[in-house]
Amino acid sequence: MGDSLGNFVLALLASSAYYVAFVIFRSAAEKMPPLRGSRPFTVARSMLFSPVWVGGGLVLVIGLGYEVVAFTVMPMTQAQPVFAVSLVLLLVYTALFLGEKMSGREWTSIALFVVATVLIGLSARTDGVLRVQLHATDVLRAPWMMVAVMGPALVIAGLVWLVGDRRASGRHARRLAGVAYGIGSGACAGLAEAGIRGMAILYHDTQSVAAVARSPYPYLTVVFAGIALVQLQVAVQRCRLSVVASVLTVIGRTYLLISSMILFQERWPGDPVPYALRGVGLVLALVALLLFPRYENAPRGENAGAGAGRRSVA
Repeated sequence: MGDSLGNFVLALLASSAYYVAFVIFRSAAEKMPPLRGSRPFTVARSMLFSPVWVGGGLVLVIGLGYEVVAFTVMPMTQAQPVFAVSLVLLLVYTALFLGEKMSGREWTSIALFVVATVLIGLSARTDGVLRVQLHATDVLRAPWMMVAVMGPALVIAGLVWLVGDRRASGRHARRLAGVAYGIGSGACAGLAEAGIRGMAILYHDTQSVAAVARSPYPYLTVVFAGIALVQLQVAVQRCRLSVVASVLTVIGRTYLLISSMILFQERWPGDPVPYALRGVGLVLALVALLLFPRYENAPRGENAGAGAGRRSVA
């Protein structure tokens, strides 16, 4: 019981650190010039030269450290519901202190996601960590599996950047909502977390830092975390943090689950009840994503055709 509680607290600290970093990133975005996803190096420079953003980055690194430990001591599907708890806390914060209002449709999406993560957690096997140890190095002998999970994340991020940087014009033009940005950054963040999980499993199996450093997992994490952070920074400047964080979490956790099945050969539960719980959980996560509105309503008095300014799609 004590170990389970400690693992829960560890996973909660990791996910809470993530969302605290998101709040700091949003504060930093308010002091930055308008950012464009098609200029990632310019965005990266703005981020690295912002003391506020660097502080948020340090908080994020702390969260990554906690997550490495959490993934070492508990199955990933049991850690998933803990991350949903932190998301709810973030939504309460954005409503109370940032004045971000969510519609009934958006709250329904969040509720569906929370239920989905709980169902996925209930489908977990208690020996989940031990079962994947033997498969942690298989991807090193078959690198095509790594390519298979990297390709979709890169394509999704690229498409979101292209669509997000199109100039909105015309009388009825509407800003792209945080859903698209959440999808792009979430896919990359989920893959980066798969890299973190790979490092945790490999170290647990070998007890060798050198073996971890020689593996592709650290580089997978750094590259895709960088892409996710750049896209996230553009998103929090243009869209509501509550929507961006929610969709990022839905996509990130789903992509983490799917990529773990590919990279670490985690099998779908064989018993009927866990099998059904896992399937229903993934379906609910998809429904939650589809329910989110695709566009933001233009604020009163805003010239939707201007195509400029911090809150518009530049």
